[in-house]
Amino acid sequence: MRLIKSGLIGFTFGLFLFCVSGCASSPEDERLFVVNVNGKVISYTQYRDALKRLLPSDRSYSAEELTELKKDLINELVEEELILQEAKRLKVFATEAEIGAEMEGIEKDYGDEPFKEAITERYGSIGKWKAEIERKLIIKKTIDNMASKVKIPEAAAKKYYEEHIKDYEKPEQVHAKMIVVSSYESARKIRAKVTRANFAKVAKDESLSPENKSGGDLGLFGRGEMPREFEEVVFKLKPGEISPVIKTEYGYHIFLVEQKIKGEKQKFGSARNKIVEKLKSDEADKVFTQWITNLKKNAKIDIKEELL
Repeated sequence: MRLIKSGLIGFTFGLFLFCVSGCASSPEDERLFVVNVNGKVISYTQYRDALKRLLPSDRSYSAEELTELKKDLINELVEEELILQEAKRLKVFATEAEIGAEMEGIEKDYGDEPFKEAITERYGSIGKWKAEIERKLIIKKTIDNMASKVKIPEAAAKKYYEEHIKDYEKPEQVHAKMIVVSSYESARKIRAKVTRANFAKVAKDESLSPENKSGGDLGLFGRGEMPREFEEVVFKLKPGEISPVIKTEYGYHIFLVEQKIKGEKQKFGSARNKIVEKLKSDEADKVFTQWITNLKKNAKIDIKEELL
């Protein structure tokens, strides 16, 4: 269910575009079927071309890997067909406007003639590609309709917030600049002349660190993001204050603190929407898994293992 399930939380264009083929096939191939789902067959041609699209041509696979990939593909084809059958029962469909908008959006990313040539080569014709776009949209809408019914109680969101409170605690941060040189004598002379106003220029001219190009700017960081020797100094300084010369294994340093931001805890109100979104996505995955499992359990599925 790997690929199908991803449709619940972020459907992508390529996900369901592998089942219609523009590749040549013999009448015999068309008559053969690898899967029959409640009377609807998936032909050997469809399976073969889906497999070609699934497997990159620039790498080889072991027999075990190939077997596993084939099983996954058959599972996905079965799930897609079950979703389409449910969509028909539920009267879910894609309008011409929706199909056209999807086609136009995809074409904009590719240009004109090269895109049409690629589609014709891949799907046989623009008409077949349009049919697959329609198919893809119906699957997406069916999954989205299910996900939209998932509701998260306020109490559940608050409970998640309380149980994951550390995720919503913003640590203290410092915006600092640094000058580093190789000798104490050089550092002492620089410290004697450096001020907040000329710190960036002095860093550009004399600092040995990669940050010298940006005036020694280390950016904004919290505890645990810089070497301990740096943090022990900068978190004790006040905004605008310059440190004495500090020796570390990297050299002799001088720090300037530009800004300090106090740590704070994000309140539930501001975190609520993201929490609800996460819980809804998680619950939608569970609902989908149970739904597709029940469909499979009650379906008549015939797989021709010898053709895989």
